[in-house]
Amino acid sequence: MRGTRGRSWLLYATVGGTLTAVVAGVVVWFSAGREQQHAANLDQVERACAGLLPRAHVRGFVPGNTAGVLEEYGTMLDPGQESRALLDCTLSWGEGRWEPEALVQVRAEALIAAQVAAADEGDRSIGAFPIPLPAGVRGGTGADDRVNGSEVTASLQVECPRGLRGRSRPSERFQVSVELPSKADSGYDVPASDHLVAARTAVGVANWVIGRQNCGREPIGTDASPRRVEGPAPTRLCAWMDPVELGFADEEWEFSGDGRYDRRVGSCVGRIAGFGTPPGMPVVGVTAESWSGESARGAYERHAYAGTAPGRSAAAPGTPDGSVVVKDSGYRPTLALWAESVCDGGPSYHRIAVTPALSFGDEKDVVVEDEVRKRFSTDARAALDRYLAAADGWPQRSHCRDTKSLGEVEQWLR
Repeated sequence: MRGTRGRSWLLYATVGGTLTAVVAGVVVWFSAGREQQHAANLDQVERACAGLLPRAHVRGFVPGNTAGVLEEYGTMLDPGQESRALLDCTLSWGEGRWEPEALVQVRAEALIAAQVAAADEGDRSIGAFPIPLPAGVRGGTGADDRVNGSEVTASLQVECPRGLRGRSRPSERFQVSVELPSKADSGYDVPASDHLVAARTAVGVANWVIGRQNCGREPIGTDASPRRVEGPAPTRLCAWMDPVELGFADEEWEFSGDGRYDRRVGSCVGRIAGFGTPPGMPVVGVTAESWSGESARGAYERHAYAGTAPGRSAAAPGTPDGSVVVKDSGYRPTLALWAESVCDGGPSYHRIAVTPALSFGDEKDVVVEDEVRKRFSTDARAALDRYLAAADGWPQRSHCRDTKSLGEVEQWLR
């Protein structure tokens, strides 16, 4: 019995040792495989997207258990390809249920006239790009949530005086967009350092295009400046927007707008910082926009199509006492005043939109007395006059002249 037990113990020990060795070998093999895959992925990051990816940032998201999926094309990567993009490159890892586990994307695209006009009408908040930009360049950064974690984005629009080669239609401006992963739990928590990485990546792509296209402008610098601190003062181009002088809501205001002059477009925005509704229906928000040349034509056509250009929508029906009933549409009602001028960039349009404080409550509609409704028009006209006369404002910088009013547009539900 002892001999049998001894042999059994020896057999178990031998089998156990063999299994341990096999398991250890598998672990070593698996670890070596992960290291090789990780090294291959890092090498891919170095070479992908014309070498324009922010390697130090992206390295923290590169896995070792799955290969990267690279999709890249564009006329500047392969001149023989049919593509609207100068560069379009996406590198992703892992197949999540809804989206890749991590994704990096950079794109540069030449803009045709219609795209330029559409972009000119978009938001252009100052301070959104953490790098000082020269004239003819504007940009912004943002952040958003993903299924797991968050992402940071950056965009730039760059003017090229000599134009862009290899286009079937003339183009003197291109746009760069960048999308990078972030380790923040949500888009709201994405740190300023990630915004800076995205901004520098966008500048790097833009400079790559500028250099290879020889489009007539100097490379854009990458030295960072402190992000703008929100406060009560607007930019120099928007300094005319003084709520106290204009008699608007006696609240704390916040401002955004163009930090640099652009002869094609101008934008200033101001609104109260809180979410309450001050009594008396004062103006709690004002937007001033100007477009010149092709941008003017495109902006007006889009507003006309939407029914928000002068003469394209009927005024709210009045009551016998002259008051107006405004219904709740889910959006803040706005009164827009339009004007046209001849400016340095050609025929131009100006649009001043004032937002009064209307509290709908449970009734879902508000009765605006005749005297108050007339005050809305007076407020819009006062803002337009101040905008046109401001020495540092867009109209004066553009030497606008022969200005005439085109009428009002009531942007509220009747």
